[in-house]
Amino acid sequence: MIMIKIAHIATAYQSVISILDAKLRLLDEFDDLEITVISSPPKILTCRKPAVRNLQIQIARNINLWEDLKSIWKLYKILKSEKFDIVHSHTAKAGFIAAIAAKMAKVPFICHTYHGLPFFDLQNKIAYQKYRCLEKLACKFRDYILTQNERDMPECVKLMGNKNKVLFEGNGVYVELVQKLAADQLRKAVDDYPCEGIRLAILSRLEPIKRVHDFLEIVAKLKQDGLQISCVIAGFGILEEQLKRQLAEMQLEHCVNMVGFSERAFGIIAYSDIIVLCSEKEGIPRAVMEAMALQKPVVATDVLGTQEVVVDGKTGFLAPLSDIKTMADKIKLLANNAGLRNKMGTAGLARIKEHYNDRKISKFLYNFYVKKLQETNYS
Repeated sequence: MIMIKIAHIATAYQSVISILDAKLRLLDEFDDLEITVISSPPKILTCRKPAVRNLQIQIARNINLWEDLKSIWKLYKILKSEKFDIVHSHTAKAGFIAAIAAKMAKVPFICHTYHGLPFFDLQNKIAYQKYRCLEKLACKFRDYILTQNERDMPECVKLMGNKNKVLFEGNGVYVELVQKLAADQLRKAVDDYPCEGIRLAILSRLEPIKRVHDFLEIVAKLKQDGLQISCVIAGFGILEEQLKRQLAEMQLEHCVNMVGFSERAFGIIAYSDIIVLCSEKEGIPRAVMEAMALQKPVVATDVLGTQEVVVDGKTGFLAPLSDIKTMADKIKLLANNAGLRNKMGTAGLARIKEHYNDRKISKFLYNFYVKKLQETNYS
């Protein structure tokens, strides 16, 4: 049997755990694939280990020419010595560094998955053009790109300059694993909720694009309207201290608990009544898919990525970006109607099983790897 050596590369260790681990676990079940994941080291030493072999180099999230050059060189040396057949990158920064390093190392096949494009309509023009130019450059070194949402397909074609080099991958969750981990984590997650009431959770990076500050405004509106709620914010990022100050200033500490990066994310979802997402845009939001896999209704912004997963009025509710009142009203509607929550939860699980199943995606990727590597070897 000929083994195909594949390196998946992501910027942050936490991204490996949260967005890639289940998929890599399923890919590792194919006997002729040897899967390695490369990322930055974990920020939390107690963080669980990936399901596959993990090599670590430091990759900065922000643009830093000297640090980025060092990362490219270190990654080049790993790729050269390991002799991978395929490099498959994820996330913007790792994708750029991997494209250059893999080309230098003469890796036979290089591809990248966009988990949402790093440039989007709400950015200022300078940032938009900067990120678009960097992605255009990276695509010169790639053989294929894949996208997780359909609306990004036309822009991906422009980046590659060839529609035949762009595929729709989609995104999904490993339903059985999510449900098992949720059951295992539930007992400890109960303590993350600070008080009695309808339980709300938002699982998100604490970055401007995620608009977690809007969630605090929603909570304040719900409290003003007399709804008793208990909330968890799970995630880490550059806005953590700012959000903690905002939480204190709004006097919401008694009903909102910021738990940081949590090893009990599935348990938090399982113990919730409603999952909330306030983002400006998404690729395909994993927290929403996991919520639906655990039969929880979702109230989220009607934006790119999220609107592909949530069926408004059936698996949850979509509201205009930053529309605090509408978001609060939809949460109140669900809070006061357990039957509707259950109905939407059931519909959500059925949608995930049909359209967002990681087993189907891992099979698609396996066939993609085998076919494209054969084409590369015979070209």
